[in-house]
Amino acid sequence: MAYAAQIKPLIADSIDPRHVEAWMRCEHGTLDALSRSAFETAVADSVALIAAGGHQMSEMLAKSYGL
Repeated sequence: MAYAAQIKPLIADSIDPRHVEAWMRCEHGTLDALSRSAFETAVADSVALIAAGGHQMSEMLAKSYGL
């Protein structure tokens, strides 16, 4: 499943959906099991982690997941 398509409408255009997905994968074993509400919360949490960790860390994390 392409999570980027589900993430994109929930974030600012300046945020890379691959980075959001990577941070979400750090916190959740599988994204398929998340309810819509939990998914949206995980997206918001991931955006905060991106802000704290920065672009370079988020890019390295995304690449580690093959994103």
